[in-house]
Amino acid sequence: MRQALSALLLLLLAACGGPQPPDMKDPASVARAFVDAFNARDLPRMLPLVDQVNMDVLKAALNEGPEGPAWQGIFNPQAALIIGREQGKVEGPRYDRRDAFVKVGEDEGDAYLVVLVRQKDDSWMIAENTLMSDAKFMALSEEPPKKR
Repeated sequence: MRQALSALLLLLLAACGGPQPPDMKDPASVARAFVDAFNARDLPRMLPLVDQVNMDVLKAALNEGPEGPAWQGIFNPQAALIIGREQGKVEGPRYDRRDAFVKVGEDEGDAYLVVLVRQKDDSWMIAENTLMSDAKFMALSEEPPKKR
């Protein structure tokens, strides 16, 4: 009985211990996990969410630490303010050709977006961030592109 109770307690602690992994087939889930990791300044949690180019930048930031230029570039004051202001809220995805756009903040009427690219295995990886007018973002398709 005591062993069963201990095992149950360990399972409950493991379930509550950390953030749940995102659904990599859902761009909004990937973006939400990215925003949560960004706001926590948790580069290791961001690594599996980004494409290879961004992965190299994140690895450089990990090596340099908070005082290095790669770290400062990732957590620049404007991005930190915009993403932090929304407290992890994401909107979308919306689609254009092969990319998914997820709104993670606003800046003076513009949508602050993470852009995700579908991989061959249908997972989505973050490729970049950008500003786009909110009207242009809202005009993007709500339907994902057909797989070729």
